[in-house]
Amino acid sequence: MRLAQHMIGLARRPMAERHARGKDVAQLAAELEASGHVMDDRLASASDTPANRDAIAHWVGIERWGQRRLRVALGEALLDDGHHPYRPDEADGVEALRRAFAQTRAETLALARELCAAGIDPSTTVRHNDLGELTVGGWLAYLLQHPEQEARARLRG
Repeated sequence: MRLAQHMIGLARRPMAERHARGKDVAQLAAELEASGHVMDDRLASASDTPANRDAIAHWVGIERWGQRRLRVALGEALLDDGHHPYRPDEADGVEALRRAFAQTRAETLALARELCAAGIDPSTTVRHNDLGELTVGGWLAYLLQHPEQEARARLRG
């Protein structure tokens, strides 16, 4: 599984960095906000199935973990962890997971504002377990792209 994740990372890193190129944190935050609305619409029509609960919990876990990694750019220590501890409980169902996604995205937007206020250069890098060194801009693009890309294949109505 780890090798598969690394291979996916080889494609996702350039895609995220290309998306972030030439954009500041505020521009990426605006895109994240718009993407959050699109994802909320998708999640609102998702059936409450184990597969959908797993997918949404995965996206929330990745975004929460990504927030923790982005805080490294603000001076917090890098934790050598993965996204699994950040996943919400799937047992509460799709509607609760939808709310968790919306809350998590709101927290990402608040973090982006904090990064802007601190004057963090979007080219500052923070390590991703599978993608390697990823810029702050790349992280924000990754958090935007990850659920959007996977929702097309994984989320069912």
